[in-house]
Amino acid sequence: MAEFPDHPFWDFSLEVYMSDGVGPACLELQDAHELDVNVLLFCMWVGASGRGALTGEQMETVTGAVREWHEDIVRVLRALRTRMKGGMAHAPAELAESLRQRIQKTEIDCEHTEQLMLAGAVELPVEENRSPNACLSDAVSNISAYFRTFAGDVSAHDRTNIALMLAVAFRDLSAGTVETACGNLS
Repeated sequence: MAEFPDHPFWDFSLEVYMSDGVGPACLELQDAHELDVNVLLFCMWVGASGRGALTGEQMETVTGAVREWHEDIVRVLRALRTRMKGGMAHAPAELAESLRQRIQKTEIDCEHTEQLMLAGAVELPVEENRSPNACLSDAVSNISAYFRTFAGDVSAHDRTNIALMLAVAFRDLSAGTVETACGNLS
């Protein structure tokens, strides 16, 4: 069995996603817009890590690099796992739950693979001296660019969810600074 290589994007994603309230916020955004949470996290990580704002062409490259994998693998596993939640008629409950948990583990491994695909999709050098405010601005720009790829409007509730995520990614900035930056989401 192959081991996943260490990668700062995966570490960032786990830290952000596992923070209080972020998981449900991601799921709300996913359900409201059918967006790919991995791409959303990638947009944040690119900005937060000092890799800058993605161009429209880079965003197309990134989303195109994982589109088939996400739609044909990740979403299919998620749908299967969700369908099995609470058991299946005529299937032994303990066995069905055990299988559902294994599917969830496989789904997470597929998400991890997708994140590695995203990280390898474009060459993004780190600007070492980028200020935290500039990094936040880049992350917001990247998220806006991602929302534009599926013509999604950013609602007030979306801004609240995104601000929660960004507050975790940018712990050193005040909540007011993060909220103000989220006002620039389009």
